Amino acid sequence: MEQAEVLIISDQEEFVRSLVQSWQGSHIEQEYSVSSPGTEEFPASPVIVIDASDTAAASQVLAHLHSETSLVVAITGEEPLPDVGSTAQRVVQVRRGLGSIDVAAALAHQGAQRVAALRRVEDVEHRLRESERYAVLGKFISEARHGLGNALTSVLGNSELVLLETAETGLPSEVRGQLETIHAMSLRIHETLRRLSSLDMEMQMAERQAGRKTVGWPIKSAAAQ
Repeated sequence: MEQAEVLIISDQEEFVRSLVQSWQGSHIEQEYSVSSPGTEEFPASPVIVIDASDTAAASQVLAHLHSETSLVVAITGEEPLPDVGSTAQRVVQVRRGLGSIDVAAALAHQGAQRVAALRRVEDVEHRLRESERYAVLGKFISEARHGLGNALTSVLGNSELVLLETAETGLPSEVRGQLETIHAMSLRIHETLRRLSSLDMEMQMAERQAGRKTVGWPIKSAAAQ
């Protein structure tokens, strides 16, 4: 399953190792990256776990986070972190002690899963909006294709008639070239409309077949009982 990456901010290898071991002990395959608190610019990450035993350094980090960070899990020492006006949507402080690493690891993983779920929802909503736009366009084309087809048939017929009638008497080369271009473009548009009509018929047939299957399935199921 797609998941969001967790950024671990710490200079202590043991801190990072403990978090990773906590995930592994819970059979969690959590993607993560590591940065030092002294880094000038942190990579953008929606979920951050920070070793906040150094209150001043941790406060400095929180004050310079990317706006897309939705959750920060800070493992603090004896003193809680002051409010530094972080751009993170939520900052959870876990006091260092027995089980604090496991709590922080679980919170970070849950936050990463939530971010990934929200991304999937946003992607589905985006696709739905696109589908709705295409549906409106398809309906317009479906309704307009008959009128366009009639108009194109008239243009094609008249252009062919003029070309035939002037084959012997001749037309100025420039005029004849323009007429041939109109004829060729009309043919291409006519072919496109033909394909759209064919696609529309195929979709209608598929909808009818799907409707028959949907109606028939409960009847068969009831009979089987």
